[in-house]
Amino acid sequence: MEKIPIREISGEVFAYESEYPEKVQQAFETFFPKKAIKRVSSNGAFGTKIIIFRAALAKKSARELAEKILASITGDEKQALIKKLNLHLDEEGNLYLRFDKQFAFEEKKIKFTPEEEGNIQIVLSLEAFPANAENFKAVCQNLLQ
Repeated sequence: MEKIPIREISGEVFAYESEYPEKVQQAFETFFPKKAIKRVSSNGAFGTKIIIFRAALAKKSARELAEKILASITGDEKQALIKKLNLHLDEEGNLYLRFDKQFAFEEKKIKFTPEEEGNIQIVLSLEAFPANAENFKAVCQNLLQ
């Protein structure tokens, strides 16, 4: 695979009151090294406690994780993403993806999911020259081929 044009990769996942934060963090470690993960406590909608795990990687570490993530997405899933790219890619070159939290914990593997709730959110901040929406779209289409 050619060098992925990426500035940064970041992610976050929520541990709700009904979940074990340690298990959620273990799932998140399928993506990010433990030392990169930050933990923040917050309150959800109805006053429930939420723990948010966040992490970010740059340069070589970001490229390596992006390769791992892209390799985990099946050909059919990539084609579906290309068709709905306007829902996943913003004008600044951020590609938004979601992955199955439960699968990451149980299998220690990455599994793409179109579901919004209860999952790990990953953002690939891409590079394109010149940096414009059309070029970011072309970079994404190339990555998803």
